[in-house]
Amino acid sequence: MEMLHTKPNTEWPVRPIGELLRRVRQPVDVQLGQTYQEIGIRSHCKGIFHKTPTTGEEIGNKRVFWVEPGCLIFNIIFAWEQAVAMTSENEAGMIASHRFPMYTSRNGKLLPEYAWRYFSSSRGKYDLGIASPGGAGRNKTLGQAEFDQLKIPVPPMAHQRMAADTLVAADRAIARTEDLIAAKRQLKKGLSWQLITGKCRLPKFDGAWTSVSLGELAVISMGSSPPSSSYNDHSDGLPLIQGNADTINRRSAPRVWTSVVTTTCDVGDILLSVRAPVGKISISDHNACIGRGIASIRAHPHCSQGYLYQALLRVESQWFRLSQGSTFTAINSNDLRSLPIELPEEIAEQEAIAKVLCIADRQVEILESKLAALYRLKKGLMQKLLSGEFSVKTG
Repeated sequence: MEMLHTKPNTEWPVRPIGELLRRVRQPVDVQLGQTYQEIGIRSHCKGIFHKTPTTGEEIGNKRVFWVEPGCLIFNIIFAWEQAVAMTSENEAGMIASHRFPMYTSRNGKLLPEYAWRYFSSSRGKYDLGIASPGGAGRNKTLGQAEFDQLKIPVPPMAHQRMAADTLVAADRAIARTEDLIAAKRQLKKGLSWQLITGKCRLPKFDGAWTSVSLGELAVISMGSSPPSSSYNDHSDGLPLIQGNADTINRRSAPRVWTSVVTTTCDVGDILLSVRAPVGKISISDHNACIGRGIASIRAHPHCSQGYLYQALLRVESQWFRLSQGSTFTAINSNDLRSLPIELPEEIAEQEAIAKVLCIADRQVEILESKLAALYRLKKGLMQKLLSGEFSVKTG
């Protein structure tokens, strides 16, 4: 079998789903003394999740069915949002309500795995919307008759298998990379705790440590928003950083400029979101104006900027404890300046710690870039495989 690059295939026959898939229904005879585990399906092709085990008494008269592995399955309430998935051996012995219809091949001409990929595509989403009459939300339900009448292109079985296998391989690569990212983040978290608290010392360093308030270590500037009439998108004035929406991947990413400049930050300053949601840490890549949702932090000469950034990252999840306000949460300047920071008195040790933790961050960033590339690759593969631009030559 050889995969070729061709133009989109317009010769595949188009058939109604009802001729290709059949409903799988194995009713559960619910026993009051038994425990059962139901499944659910996330929207936007996010897959199946397992609910908390429940009892026969709690299920009551609700119609439930045994989950059969290897089936295409929908949540009919949110099928229009692509609440679609494939069941696997992980769901064997579990149950699903009547709102989660399962399908398998009727005549061997359509693989459920291929149908799953089709309904995970933009064209499949459109078709599911057509088969889900009604208004938005819970009134927009996938209809059985409408679904059966949907017509989709049906490629040769060899192409379906190749497409399904290729996309499974892409999913596995994505899952492995996600696992690596999670492991690296956990490793960085533990390493940060050891080094930033002084529990573990780097070689050749044995100097004293001290606890100092953030206000003693850095210049802190609380942002002030310029009038909205000064906003522009033609580089008049300075870029404006107002909150978390203006940062991406812990770097400043301003969306607009302002011709009226209030408080400024410099390239390399630490940025902290001080209004809801509070506590996100990033670094400015811009000389910019900062709005009231941001504070900029610049270390004094006796403190390493890199170390201070890592020290603030370590307590990022704890910022909500400093936040105040009944309508929204915010951090005030006094609480920010009084935040205690543990650090070695020798700046060389501060910089050495920052370097180690920066390397750990870089390893995560590289994996995140790889993950983004894998998602792009999978999206491109889906487009080409489902359209026939990549087809199969046999023989």
